[in-house]
Amino acid sequence: MMSRERLMRALRGEKVDRLPWVPLLDGYYMTGQPPGKDILDAYQEVGADVMERAVWTYGWNLSLPRDPDGLRDFEAGKAVRFEDEGIAVTVQLSDNPRGRMLSRTYEIPGRTLTERALYTEQSPYIPFPVEMLVKDPDDLDAYEYIVSRRRFFANYEAFRREDERIGEAGVATDAGQPTPIQDLLQHVIGIEPFYTTFYSEHRAQVDVVMRTMHRKNLEAYELMARSPADVVIDYENTSVSYISPRIYEEHVSPCINDYADVLHERGKLYLTHRCGLLKGLLELIGAERDDGVVDISPAPTGDTSLWEAKRAWPDKIVIGGIDPTFLTSWSVDRLKDYVTEAHKQLTGCTGVMLGSGDAVPKDALLENLVAVGDVVRD
Repeated sequence: MMSRERLMRALRGEKVDRLPWVPLLDGYYMTGQPPGKDILDAYQEVGADVMERAVWTYGWNLSLPRDPDGLRDFEAGKAVRFEDEGIAVTVQLSDNPRGRMLSRTYEIPGRTLTERALYTEQSPYIPFPVEMLVKDPDDLDAYEYIVSRRRFFANYEAFRREDERIGEAGVATDAGQPTPIQDLLQHVIGIEPFYTTFYSEHRAQVDVVMRTMHRKNLEAYELMARSPADVVIDYENTSVSYISPRIYEEHVSPCINDYADVLHERGKLYLTHRCGLLKGLLELIGAERDDGVVDISPAPTGDTSLWEAKRAWPDKIVIGGIDPTFLTSWSVDRLKDYVTEAHKQLTGCTGVMLGSGDAVPKDALLENLVAVGDVVRD
């Protein structure tokens, strides 16, 4: 059975010839590889089925300049200004003593909002937030204004090219938009100010913003539903370390269900990335209409083994099970024993894939990645 068939059958809950091995290889891992190395070669080297992440089928208007000259200037480290929907955006990726700083400023009538994030040697793929976009409750109306003018556009041909390049070696997956409260907590406001000031003292304004964010997200999911991608992964980063079950049930589950409905109407598979502490949310997640959960992690990153997740959600696809630290610090024999135990615990289950419990670190040991593939093939 070729990898594409194996993965698609597993994603539909059908029987497969062996347990798929789909580590999350992305920019984190690739920055530790020789310059110019192809990600498909990296998958082949570790003996994995290709499940490539974040092969976008769409883009949006207020992220980066779309003209070639503007993109070249941005990549050269220059500050680039462009306008759309009455909003002036200035973006720059500049050198910094600690790495590279990405800054983005939005100018709207009567207010300017700025965010900055730092790419470092430790996090070369996803930057650390340095300055949040929304810092004060007075920024909420401005942020809602910006979100309301977000326009999504299709980028289907780029996805088709990559999916065709993968061929029978696996599948390309699209990246969905996160639920509004998760986006605010992680990327826009920050956890502490969100709870201590915004959610507790300005709830009505926050609700307005989240409704607008959700409405725009639905527009993006409509584009994904019409795209050539079979699989969409929404990167929620779910964890009870920063969201309670009550707040989760009120603000996350309804959005997940809406996005699932849009995608299911056109036959797409909708998966959610939940790499954190999940045991306090197992019942709520199980009741949601997404097709499955990816990048499930045991301790120390998470608190749930892959077989515990499958028992909690027998009708969902479950993917993950190997904490990233196992790949950097465990011996080959110890990891093989763990994978053998996982295989034993999951015997007879369908809709299961073995993967990393989050992105594979750039210092993951090649022999450990190869060892996992050896066990599942044996």
